[in-house]
Amino acid sequence: MRLRIIGVLAVLLLLASACGGGDSESAPDSGTQEPETQPVDAAPESTPGATEAPEPAAEPEEAAPEATEPDPETPEPAEEPTEAPEPAAEPEEPEPIVLTDSFRGVTSEAIKIGVVIIDVSIFGRDNGDVEAKWQAVIDEVNANGGILGRQLEPVYVFYSPLGDVETEAACVQLTQDEQVFAAMGPLLTNLTCFTDVNETIFINTFGVSQEEFDRSKAVAIGPGALPARSAAIGVEALIGAGAFDGPVGVHAATDTGSERDHYVDALEAAGIEIVSETASTVGSDDIAASEAEMQAFAQRWQADSAEIILAVGIGSGINVISGLDRSPFRPAVVITNSSDLDPQLYRDLGYSTDALEGAIALGSLGFEDLALAGEPSVAACIERFEAASGETVNISPEGGEAVNLNTTIWACQAVEIFTQVATAAGPDLTNDSFRAAAEGGLSLEVTANSSASIAAGKFDIGDGAPILLAFDAGADDFVPMN
Repeated sequence: MRLRIIGVLAVLLLLASACGGGDSESAPDSGTQEPETQPVDAAPESTPGATEAPEPAAEPEEAAPEATEPDPETPEPAEEPTEAPEPAAEPEEPEPIVLTDSFRGVTSEAIKIGVVIIDVSIFGRDNGDVEAKWQAVIDEVNANGGILGRQLEPVYVFYSPLGDVETEAACVQLTQDEQVFAAMGPLLTNLTCFTDVNETIFINTFGVSQEEFDRSKAVAIGPGALPARSAAIGVEALIGAGAFDGPVGVHAATDTGSERDHYVDALEAAGIEIVSETASTVGSDDIAASEAEMQAFAQRWQADSAEIILAVGIGSGINVISGLDRSPFRPAVVITNSSDLDPQLYRDLGYSTDALEGAIALGSLGFEDLALAGEPSVAACIERFEAASGETVNISPEGGEAVNLNTTIWACQAVEIFTQVATAAGPDLTNDSFRAAAEGGLSLEVTANSSASIAAGKFDIGDGAPILLAFDAGADDFVPMN
């Protein structure tokens, strides 16, 4: 009986051990009802004295692992979570532009500008529909959103070129009657009526003198380079071409004014040696006296050991050649004015072109040259106007054809300059903000200008270097240098 009881206790202990070791189900809590136990047979009684050693257990055969189907109820182990990239920062929305009635002629919706147009009908000349040329450029600006949302509203005034009274009347009409913010166009005189007396911005397609710049309270802008800066640019280009590799004599034509001084200053600033300076005192109306004076000057150049003669001013090239024509002295000649670049003119005056051998000249491309060459900005300006108006721009007008190329280009230039500076001035458009933008320094894209900019003390926008030309005896002309 004791052995039976011991056997039952051993089986219960084995069952308890099996239930606690599993990982599929947990053992029941001790508070739950215990399961009924089944009767267990008693272990057989052992024979007294028997000492048979148990048979060694057989080595278990290694079974190939069985492929098991994944338990659908057992979840797949989760993949290691990857760190999500931080979301890109939302771009800050630009603050909305607030437009106000910021200045005379400037409202929240529009900028009133004045345009002066020369009435050439009194000369029997036809410049075509000049107003339409300006309107075509203005319409394009407005179609592209205007200037920071403001539309350009032009006021056109025609004036006679015969005197100052007419230009002053145009000034008063635009600045006092129409109260324009800025004005532009080809103005012959009275620029400071706009920029000084009435403190109105003006972009003059005819150019602005240094005195006018200095007197202007409102910004005055010119399309080219002032004489002093033009001379410096020209001298720099000539030095680069080796035109001043030797002592220089400077000759100025009559009525050259400060142009000669500008070239002398530029040469001295560049370290060029000037050994002789002369200036004509006899005009072209007395050819014999002029020739005698120039021959005396040629002797002086030779005595001063000048190897290069720089001819400055209109007619200076003809002066120099007339002085050298009857002399064996043959210095190199450098000509600054394009009016002296026609070899036939020298022959018509009775001079040989022998002294022009090796001559170098400063040249430039006019609007006609640029148009014939298909320069992109000029072509675009012409095409825009022709498409808007139906009028043909005559690049090389003949007979009674309208002379309308210059007026077309001027309109493009002035509106482009104003638009770029006014945009840089920002939404609070005033005389002061316009000046600040101009003085802050801007590179400009301007029709017919290879390079243009505006900055403090530099409101003459042209930066392009001149074309260098050399006399070619075979071509009997001045041709571009390679």
